[in-house]
Amino acid sequence: MKALLIEGAAVIDGTENPPVTPGAVLVQGDRIEAVGEAALNLAGEGVERLDCGLQTLLPGLIDCHNHLSLDPTLDNYLHRMTDPVSELTIRAVRSMEVDLKSGVTTSRCMGDKEYLDVHCRQAQAEGTLPGPKILAATRGLRAMHGHGFVGYPFGGVENIRQAVRENLSAGADLIKVYLTGTLKGPKGLPEFYSREEVQVVVDEAHRAGVPVGTHCIGGPALRTAVEAGIDVIEHGYFITDDDIELLLKSGRRLVMTPSIFFTDERIRTLPANLVDGHFQQREEVRQRLTAAVKAGVKYAAGTDAMHGGLGKELQYLTDFGASPLDALMAATARAAEVCGLADKIGIIAPGYQADIISVDGNPMEDIRAMQRVLTVVQGGRVIKHSTDKP
Repeated sequence: MKALLIEGAAVIDGTENPPVTPGAVLVQGDRIEAVGEAALNLAGEGVERLDCGLQTLLPGLIDCHNHLSLDPTLDNYLHRMTDPVSELTIRAVRSMEVDLKSGVTTSRCMGDKEYLDVHCRQAQAEGTLPGPKILAATRGLRAMHGHGFVGYPFGGVENIRQAVRENLSAGADLIKVYLTGTLKGPKGLPEFYSREEVQVVVDEAHRAGVPVGTHCIGGPALRTAVEAGIDVIEHGYFITDDDIELLLKSGRRLVMTPSIFFTDERIRTLPANLVDGHFQQREEVRQRLTAAVKAGVKYAAGTDAMHGGLGKELQYLTDFGASPLDALMAATARAAEVCGLADKIGIIAPGYQADIISVDGNPMEDIRAMQRVLTVVQGGRVIKHSTDKP
């Protein structure tokens, strides 16, 4: 494969380093060979050039919480997860292409039906299905009386142990368990699994070297999750000051998915009985996520299936007090850490996978530039390129 020189106004490499100028990245095969002045010096006469003009170059984005077949543009979309798997698969294929063209080159998929995420992962890796590289959680585990429209009901220590092993056998990259709902109820934030049930999820996954993420918005379940050894807390909408302190001391990471509470269009396509609660509880969620950001909790960003909308999630993070750089890192270097791939993706540096995007504008000055992705290069292959403003 001919070497590829990508040129833009500057390179934001996904770390705390200042932007690199000249904005150049040299790609050989599926790897980055050099950045900045070194890239220009090493580029030979026959190198292929990709001119991004005054656009800013960044690492390919990582969506740390996604569901391939969940489509919030559909009315009553949560209940549509009971549709035939053939219909869900068609949605997944469509969603993957939308995500990729929005700049997401890797997606951490937090549960889907009938192992369709595993099949999509394989097809993408073989080059037959365009989309982000997939980390698959396979079936989400939920309590029979608990929350989890994308999950499957399992209860009791031995049944849960068997379910985790079945997921691992199917090729799970991580295990997903639902410990709470999404809204506060009349009795606060109940937890749906016992400590023993949570512990067996962790023990079985970790024995196989696989991490665990949990849908957990706060309450007693968050402490249970941390003490049992769950690796990543998903959502954390009602995280308390005590919870924040617990995460800081334990070093556990939080994946923030703001759009479910802050995107009106998404709320209005929820089942009717959930709409008012999301509007009514929005302000408390804003306060609690702002507190987590300001306290220094380690966090990454996800869309929770708001396909193509990761740039908007980063804007929400800045609304909560994150700097533009911190928001960017939540979808690049720090997101790669959540995925266990910090040595491979999330940074523009020699030896890393050649997942590179360009955006119209400078996101360090205006994070909304992340919603204007013009170029996508995945594994050294040009997926999308435009010099026109969106």
